[in-house]
Amino acid sequence: MAIAIVAVAFAACGSSNTPETVAKKYMKSYQNSDWKTMASVMDLNEQDQAEFVQLCEAKGDAMAKETGGVKSYEIKEVKIADDGNSAKVIYDLEYGNGRKDENGKINLVLIDGKWKVKFSF
Repeated sequence: MAIAIVAVAFAACGSSNTPETVAKKYMKSYQNSDWKTMASVMDLNEQDQAEFVQLCEAKGDAMAKETGGVKSYEIKEVKIADDGNSAKVIYDLEYGNGRKDENGKINLVLIDGKWKVKFSF
């Protein structure tokens, strides 16, 4: 039993498909205004991804200029649901103009064995 737990923990630490690593990729994409990468980790089909990228190119770049862009972010907590099919990542974010968003939430879902950021308005 202990060997199985260690093996699972070791696999999870080395995986690039955990809620935390996906949330970090999402936030890093936001920080870099890399809308294509951001869309690629979301639960969107190809057409919706393309529309998301177009929207972000039109609005996101302007917002980045207004806020001074993302200066830094910190993942504070990862909560995986009991059923293992969804997760919530709590983060703090600081913009270049000094504005801070604390305790922001990224919701993720497990789709076909891959964690994806849940798109919602």
